[in-house]
Amino acid sequence: MNLELCNLDIQKINFEYYHKMQTSNFKLITIVEIKIKYPFLVEDEKFDYFDEWENEDFFLTADEDVNFEGNFYIDLYEDKEKKWLTNLLNLPTKKIEEIRIEGIFINGNFSVNGSIINAEGDYGPYVFISGSVNCQSLLLGGANVEVKGNVTAQEVVMTYYNHGSFNCSGSINSPVFIVTDHNTVFAERKNDLFYYNDRDEIDPKNECEYDDETDEEIISNELRKLLDNQLIETFEELERDLARGEWVLKQNNPPAKTYEYWRDRVLANYRDLKLVPKQFKTEELCNLALNITFHALPFIGQDLITSELCEKLVSKDGFAIQVIPDEFITKEFCFRAAQSGTMLRLIPSAYYSGELVLLVFKNGKHEPDINDVPAQFITEDLLIEYVKIGKGLWLDKACKQNGIDKLQVLKLVIDSGIKYLDNIFGNHFSKETVDYAFSVYKNQEEWGKYIQKYKQKFERLEK
Repeated sequence: MNLELCNLDIQKINFEYYHKMQTSNFKLITIVEIKIKYPFLVEDEKFDYFDEWENEDFFLTADEDVNFEGNFYIDLYEDKEKKWLTNLLNLPTKKIEEIRIEGIFINGNFSVNGSIINAEGDYGPYVFISGSVNCQSLLLGGANVEVKGNVTAQEVVMTYYNHGSFNCSGSINSPVFIVTDHNTVFAERKNDLFYYNDRDEIDPKNECEYDDETDEEIISNELRKLLDNQLIETFEELERDLARGEWVLKQNNPPAKTYEYWRDRVLANYRDLKLVPKQFKTEELCNLALNITFHALPFIGQDLITSELCEKLVSKDGFAIQVIPDEFITKEFCFRAAQSGTMLRLIPSAYYSGELVLLVFKNGKHEPDINDVPAQFITEDLLIEYVKIGKGLWLDKACKQNGIDKLQVLKLVIDSGIKYLDNIFGNHFSKETVDYAFSVYKNQEEWGKYIQKYKQKFERLEK
């Protein structure tokens, strides 16, 4: 690389992009410059881990201690955080959309009077802090984070999911410290109230308990009794609170929540209905959640679940049958779900009939799975619908296992209309199906279109 040209480019970029923020001392610099200015970063294996960075991409940097007001968001790739960055850097939204920020570098201590939040578990930027960190809570997921000093949090340090990493050369000082399936390394720790690490030896009373009914790990009572919201049962639910920058520990007297607060949370994530205190879980709020999705049904008050409500949900979307309590499911209810579009596997097998299975196939929103159907219900008529609906990938297997003539099924599909030739020629092309289709549709104008569309297959057949 020509260093002179490189420096000229840097000066040009700096002229356009360097901006002092109103509330902090961050600025944007290119990766090519950060490599020159801080060459030791390149030695870190997490720096440009996938070799995907471009030299003209950026780092958000500060060359001194940073005192930051509010929550600091690490998920710089996400739309919401990009809006936050436009204010942070005093840049137009268009500029933020045009550039890519791959990392954060702070050459000093980092103090935040809110929380530091990396809510995305699958990915995140590279973060290097040469000093210590002070914050309300620290939540880390998919980012690769290196802190050379200590981390001190007023409430919780939580690292989760295995796509990111966190290496603290100093001590983790927080009342609560939680590590769940995450590559977290630290020199020391001081956690007065609670410590959980699924990759470390911990106090047995802090272990989770597996719930067979919900298929979830339920957090220890030792942790639940520390939380302001006693309805939180899983680490995922706690993570959602931390991702919002909430105060979560009872000892810190978090601000009282209002109905409006919970309404906004439920509208943003229907699962948060489960966390709403009883006094705010009104019929209105439950209906708001159900208008978003039927998946909210398990989280509403049991006294509000009626036969009429369940029928309304299933009439709107047959897939809702999967969350309907067993006591409300009847033969008629299953037919209603089939009419609205659902999957056979979601319907209790006790209610199966040839008529019901056929109705599910005809009204399905997705290609049905013939493997869901018990052998006694697989008929020629059902297989005809199976091919008409989609690719019919398991047709050959179904015909062989049930003694049904596959070619006869395909001929009957062809008889059903020329529009089904796409299904036949796309997935069941053969000399036999071509000859039969020709005998039925050779005099129709549209026949030529199918010959042209599947020209290569026809040519291979002639060979």
